[in-house]
Amino acid sequence: MEINKKQISKIHLLKNQLHLSDEEYGAALESYEVSSSKDLSYEQAADLIKKLIKLLPKELRENFTQRHKDAKKKYDEFGIRWNERLREHYATPKQLRMLEAMWMTSPRVENKNEDAFKRFVKRISGKEKLEWVMMSDVRKIKKAIESL
Repeated sequence: MEINKKQISKIHLLKNQLHLSDEEYGAALESYEVSSSKDLSYEQAADLIKKLIKLLPKELRENFTQRHKDAKKKYDEFGIRWNERLREHYATPKQLRMLEAMWMTSPRVENKNEDAFKRFVKRISGKEKLEWVMMSDVRKIKKAIESL
């Protein structure tokens, strides 16, 4: 998934709050093998934001996290959905985040990236896209990740 405008704004806001020099900011981006925040993936941007927040002084960190607490999370755009034809709910955004977190943190997964995760989900569930995964698929995918 590509970086979004909110993430770019947060990164630049944090850069300014931390008074990072161009060299320091450039070094942070280089660790992701990019030269501009616009070239980061969604996951890389989220990771950089977390790292920059940790560098804030305590009072600024608390203020920043409080103001940005209501920010949308990954997959929230899917919402809670029902498939009338199948008479079943699609997987919730929270379930999709949980499955992806399991994939990204599993010691047996070699390719810890979103594309590999999507290919794995397709192989297990038969669904071309994550938004098509049903609640009944979640248990199968979870067990498959655990049994790698």
